[in-house]
Amino acid sequence: MASVEALAGTRRLILDAGGVLALARGDPRARAALARALHEGYVVVIPTPVLAQVHRGGRDRAPIDRVIKAVDALLPTSEQIARRAGELQAKTSTSDVVDAIVAAEALASVPALILTTDPNDLSLLLDGEPEAARVALVRV
Repeated sequence: MASVEALAGTRRLILDAGGVLALARGDPRARAALARALHEGYVVVIPTPVLAQVHRGGRDRAPIDRVIKAVDALLPTSEQIARRAGELQAKTSTSDVVDAIVAAEALASVPALILTTDPNDLSLLLDGEPEAARVALVRV
């Protein structure tokens, strides 16, 4: 896995919990979106709070662990990203802090793609943000 510093200035495909789970299930749309992003030079990242949503331990974790090990980097949440996530939540009155962190990561690293199964809250969080025009939600 690459260090966060090594990713500066890269185009990112950010996986939210739904994206991780879709890839772990082998969803063909998720795999096609991943292949297209890799072909276009995107690096694949997972914000670490997403791990709390998808990692439940137990015997069934192997497919999720394979996805996690295959990404280019896990992104620890910085103070700057956490503050931006809080501001996005305040603006939209949403309650999912992990979605807000995913949105803040995307806004901080445009151009960015977010692989998700539920784009509604992410759309709301991104709406009206100047950088949002360079963030694409990829629904699988």
